[in-house]
This record gives sequence, C-alpha cells and structure tokens, in this order.
Amino acid sequence: MRMAMRVSRARWFSFLRRVFRYQNGSRSDLVSNPFNARPWLALELAALVAQVVIITVTMTTSRKENPVWPLRIWLTGYNLGNVLSLPLLYWRYRHSTAGLNTDVEQQRSNDDSSSSSYLMNKSRTFLELFFAIWFVMGNVWIFDSRHGSFDRAPKLHVLCVSILAWNAILYSFPFLLFLLLCCCVPFVSNLIGYNISLASTERGASEDQIARLPRWRFKDVKPTADDLANENQECCICLAKYSDKEEGLEN
Repeated sequence: MRMAMRVSRARWFSFLRRVFRYQNGSRSDLVSNPFNARPWLALELAALVAQVVIITVTMTTSRKENPVWPLRIWLTGYNLGNVLSLPLLYWRYRHSTAGLNTDVEQQRSNDDSSSSSYLMNKSRTFLELFFAIWFVMGNVWIFDSRHGSFDRAPKLHVLCVSILAWNAILYSFPFLLFLLLCCCVPFVSNLIGYNISLASTERGASEDQIARLPRWRFKDVKPTADDLANENQECCICLAKYSDKEEGLEN
C-alpha cells in the first residue's frame, strides 16, 4: 500500500496521466501540452543531438563497408530529419514560455505568432509523415536477409537496427501508456484496495512530510473565580450598552 501511494504521488506518474489525458482529449490549447514542458524538451534535445552525433561518427568510421541496400542514404535522411526537428523544438520552447508573458505582450504577439504557428504545425505534420515513411522503408531494407547485408556492413546494420528499435518504442508509447493506465493500474488498485489513478501529489502530503510536522500537546485549563467574575462584568457592561441603544432608538 505504501509503495502504491508513493507511485501515485510520484512526478513521473503524474506526467504519464497528463500525457494520457492530453492524447485522449482536445489539443486546442498547446500550452497545456505536457510534451512542451522544459524538462521534456531538454530530453528531446539531448536525444536529437546524441542521434546526430552517433550517426555521423558511425558513418565516418564505416566507409569501407558495402551494404546491399542503401543504408547510408537511409541514415542520411534520418539524420536530416533530426536536424530539421531542432527548429521545431525551439519553436515549441518559445511557445511554452509564451504563457509566462503579460497580457499586453500576448496581444501584441498574437498577430505575428498566428502565421508562424500555422507554418510550424504544417512543417511538424510533414516531418512526422516523413519519419513514418522512412521507418517503413528502413524495416524493408534492413530486415531483408536474402542478400546477407549484415556480413557486408555490420556497423551500419547494428546502428540501423538500434534506430528502428528506438522508433518502434516511440510509436508504441501511446499503446504502452494505455496498457499501464487502463489495464495495469485498475488491476493493481483492485487488488490492494487503493485507487492509484485518482491520487496525485496535489491531493495531499506524503507520509514523510506529515511525519516531519511539529506536534504540540495542550492541557485543559480550568477557569478560575477571577476569570468568571471578569466574564460576568463584561456581560453586564454589554447588556447595559445594548439597553442604552434601545432607549435611544425609542426616543
């Protein structure tokens, strides 16, 4: 039960729930997109730079390899798509920080950002379509074992298989998220009697935070005779003032 409570209040679980709600709801508000958060954008930037560097280094060190299928063309196209993704990533970063500006600045930038948003969304759609088509072509070229391409180009083959596996995980992420939040979480919640899906960090403090709270013990203090006398005098004074006000109203 404690482990389930910690998981339900973890940041990564809250992020997955936000992603699932965004993917299954309306996407009119791009600022609320969890993929536009700064930590996620930093991870995407690191992944893109790492892929560009690894592909460039591998293609440079494997010049003597002679694959049957044009694997170098496939890697070059994939690397070009990663480079073109960098301006889109920067636009998403600027769009995510636009919500921090004042209303006057937002009104001034609405006209300028409408056309750029339209172009960037179209570019993002075409780039995602290119990656999908390139992914299918890579599967056909790389996993065709009729000509023994692996023996002729082992480095390029391993790199292409690794990239295809990475893209397969990315494409199956919505399905894996559905299995986690719609199948695994309800099953575990039913077993332990704790609704994990409805818990979050915003619904209460953790057990460690509650344990660190200071504690005091108060003793019951019985009123003395002087305290009772002072209370009676205050009551008499209040009654006298109230009666004087009533007489003034009658007059």
